[in-house]
Amino acid sequence: MHAVRQRVLDVMAEALEAKLASFDAKTGRFPSPPAGPLAPGAKPEETGWFICNQDIVYGMAVLYATPGTKFHGDKKLLDTAFRAGDAIRDFQYPDGQVEFLKADGSRWGPTYMPWTNYAWLEAFALLGGEMDAARRARWKEGLTLAHDGQAREVDGGRIHNIPCWKAMSCYRAGVIFDRADWRKIGTTMIERTIAAQRPGGYWDEHGGPTAAYNFVYVHGVGLYYVFSGDERARPALESAAEFHQAFTYPDGSVVETADGRVKYGKGVPLKGWPGFSATPVGRRLVRYYAEHLDAARDGGGFFGGAFGSAVQHLLDGDEAPILLDRVEFREPYRDLALLVRSGPWFACLSAVATEPVASRWGQDRQAFLSLWHREHGLLLGGGNSKDQPEWSTFVADGRTLPSRGEVLGGGEGVALEYGRVRCTLRLRSDGARVEIEGLADGGPALQQFVLKLSAGDAVKSERGREAVLGEGALRWGLQELGAWLEVKGLRIEVPHGAELRWPTAAFNPYAIDGAAPFGSEAALLSARIDEKPVRWRIGPA
Repeated sequence: MHAVRQRVLDVMAEALEAKLASFDAKTGRFPSPPAGPLAPGAKPEETGWFICNQDIVYGMAVLYATPGTKFHGDKKLLDTAFRAGDAIRDFQYPDGQVEFLKADGSRWGPTYMPWTNYAWLEAFALLGGEMDAARRARWKEGLTLAHDGQAREVDGGRIHNIPCWKAMSCYRAGVIFDRADWRKIGTTMIERTIAAQRPGGYWDEHGGPTAAYNFVYVHGVGLYYVFSGDERARPALESAAEFHQAFTYPDGSVVETADGRVKYGKGVPLKGWPGFSATPVGRRLVRYYAEHLDAARDGGGFFGGAFGSAVQHLLDGDEAPILLDRVEFREPYRDLALLVRSGPWFACLSAVATEPVASRWGQDRQAFLSLWHREHGLLLGGGNSKDQPEWSTFVADGRTLPSRGEVLGGGEGVALEYGRVRCTLRLRSDGARVEIEGLADGGPALQQFVLKLSAGDAVKSERGREAVLGEGALRWGLQELGAWLEVKGLRIEVPHGAELRWPTAAFNPYAIDGAAPFGSEAALLSARIDEKPVRWRIGPA
């Protein structure tokens, strides 16, 4: 893992160059202008900063304390890290909570922010010896208040990704501050979390897997394993490594298709690495992630309360091959999904069907295909939304969500049951081209795909229509489309009667009003299925 640690250090150092320019020496904060419009009722003086921006304190501490970059021993960086940690303490309420205030000005109430508390704790462990007595005492008081509060919440509480992280942080704080009560509470919650892992290597949220948040569990359980040496954690980490090595795109991004909570995001995941490093498969996966890190693309995430762990807490050992070491495969992953790699293509067909949930965080599991291309990235898919029937892969028998799903034998595809109608989704590829087939047995159905286009992308049809996508709506049917559509240098042969629509934007649970982030618009492709299957063929234009 030495090469991985050095790669992480190099990328963190490169990303830090840009981040330091935003530092506000007066407040100790790292501001961040909101990416979209302000939340309804937001106060201008409460916008442009989020407590988790201060998690950069951990990354700075790692770079200062670890040889391998120009920041090692840099006293100016040390002073900046001190001020960043002071800003966390300044923002705490008397009980150690902080206001969950986002950069858009939305207020979510007081909380023991787990990501910041852990990042601050590790920074204290690295830098405490260089502090004056007053600052050291002040940080220790703030961290004690935070972990006392977290321990109360975790003790006997529900099993979820946030309590798992808080339990790990409590255990770590118990080691650093010699608090046996925190260690005991952390151990008990981690034991319960391990017991709750589902067959297949994931922790259930909203009825099924959420690949993105699974990394939080892996990170929490993995760091607990590193800190405690508790061998009871290893089987869960082995199972999680198997899950994630399957649900990874060839560029290292997370496959979102079976995720009931988080949509697609390009970039290597930055949590979970210490947990994966406990197993041979996981160590190979960590190295794969490290090989695909991109400071320019992912720099903002390198300073969360996790990534410094990839320098400090990785475990060494042998590696074992992962699925992405193979250039061609068609592999069912248990009863969850079919994964296909062929030439430049990678596809995931999900069979995870769940009931809708009331929580804003649980999305409707309605979209069952993602299709990725080596040169063009994600083409079809992107995840699930909420209360948006147009995002459903099939609409049949008056339903937009299936009651049951299964992976077909022989790795042909998946089948989904919508009341009296059984819909099947199959994918074939000869390496250069992909064919997607939809069939409905028991009645008609509508087949739909989210097409990952952005404003500024050009579209062209067989009927001679051309357009550049922008703010205005676009709707092409039979008369405008004809037999094919060209986008991003690819030609999509469409079924008779297919329709293209622009734009659509998914519900965003992370905005208090559900508004989609700026630039997240996409297009929709749809076609009616009657007695015969419909086919979409995609290849070079």
